[in-house]
Amino acid sequence: MALGGTTAEYDRKFATPVVTHINQNDEEQAILEHNAHVEALETYAMELRKYFKNSEDEKYKRFLAVKIDCTNQQLEQLRTEE
Repeated sequence: MALGGTTAEYDRKFATPVVTHINQNDEEQAILEHNAHVEALETYAMELRKYFKNSEDEKYKRFLAVKIDCTNQQLEQLRTEE
């Protein structure tokens, strides 16, 4: 995956719940969406760290460090909302 995309684009690609039920209420749906969003951000952060570890370009590493930090902040915010 190219790293130029936004977190929202990443979420659209990876954060769709796999299991859905016809009779879900709004609260259950919100929980599924929240968990899927957290999972997508965790996957995104893991991929960013992998690219950071394997990169030798310092400018690119700084860019990745900022993206990792922003992603971690978003994850922390979502986890505190649980």
